[in-house]
Amino acid sequence: MTMQIPTRVPMLALLFLLGTTLLAGAAAAADRPLGVVDSQRIADEYDAARDAQEQYQKFLRELELEVADKEKSLTQLAEEIESQKMLLGEEALATKVQQFEQQRAEYFQFRETIDQRAETEYTAKITPILDQVKTIVDRIGKERGFGLIVDSAAMTVLYLDADFDLTDEVLSALARGGE
Repeated sequence: MTMQIPTRVPMLALLFLLGTTLLAGAAAAADRPLGVVDSQRIADEYDAARDAQEQYQKFLRELELEVADKEKSLTQLAEEIESQKMLLGEEALATKVQQFEQQRAEYFQFRETIDQRAETEYTAKITPILDQVKTIVDRIGKERGFGLIVDSAAMTVLYLDADFDLTDEVLSALARGGE
């Protein structure tokens, strides 16, 4: 029996250390305002984002219909083989079974490509919106002197002024032996 706790504890400790380090950096730059953006509201209220999401959902529904059609065709062929196997000659039955196996292989190959197709479609529809939001957030961050802007819905950093980045200090301390 292996325990996973030892691998999680150091990660939690590292995350805690990084969190406190970021808070210390934020306190040191307290004169710089912090900003919050709610990406869920943007997705709900921005027409282009809603349209992109609707187009993506439509694409997913079409994929589901394609899957259902392929499954129906495969099921019909299996039922046809089952109902005719006593009537068909050995060669005709072997041909039908081979046809079924070919369709079955094509179906599973199709199923394997679905995730990639969905990801590609998502990237095509949503990435331009995300890029647009990122550009606007960067501009607002620089123009208004924000030190840090976070996405409250995703709990991620959208904009970080270089003054807030303490990575070099942490790496230097680690190089000195963790001081």
